[in-house]
Amino acid sequence: MYSCFLYCAGDYYDGFITPGEGDIKVAVDGGLRLCEKLGMTPDCIIGDFDSLGRVPQNAIVLPREKDDTDTLAACKRYLAAGVKRFYLLGAVGGRAEHTFANIQLLRFLAENGAQGFMFGNGCCFTVIKDGEVTFSEEYTGYISVFSLSDKTGVSIKGLKYELDGATLSSSYPVGVSNEFMGVSAKICATGGTLLLMFDRKGGLALPYNNNNNNI
Repeated sequence: MYSCFLYCAGDYYDGFITPGEGDIKVAVDGGLRLCEKLGMTPDCIIGDFDSLGRVPQNAIVLPREKDDTDTLAACKRYLAAGVKRFYLLGAVGGRAEHTFANIQLLRFLAENGAQGFMFGNGCCFTVIKDGEVTFSEEYTGYISVFSLSDKTGVSIKGLKYELDGATLSSSYPVGVSNEFMGVSAKICATGGTLLLMFDRKGGLALPYNNNNNNI
């Protein structure tokens, strides 16, 4: 199954995640500048173009006054086309409200049968809903787990601090700064959604999500 790469107008930190053959490349408004910087021609350009300041040729032009962010509108377009895996590049930094909106977008994807990965400065964000994620023993550094639901059941195996059927709430950040221990690790969420933030080293495959065989 092909993936969708969304190039956004925030801060871009590295290029270790690159599209493969058949993957869709989408420039979201000012993210077109990032595509141009990378020497990459997007398959689709979408946005209201308030940040880019011009309307590119053959772009999908969105109204400036709308409920969906440009990035959410792009995700909805490709969710409807059957895409199950999304990579958000240039989606953090810049305006803080856009970073937070993109974290909510990761939850939106998880609640609609897909998975999104968003990359910051050496960090990766993803959200799981009523499922589990497995990390290989190659992962090092820190990982934090936050409930995005009022309460989420959590089990953690293979990290420095393990849990077995614990409950995390959205108002108490007890899941911050766990650590990989050089063994395979598994995080399971039941009855809610979890935001995972983990150190991302170049060359490592992203974690396997057991929610969906297509992911």
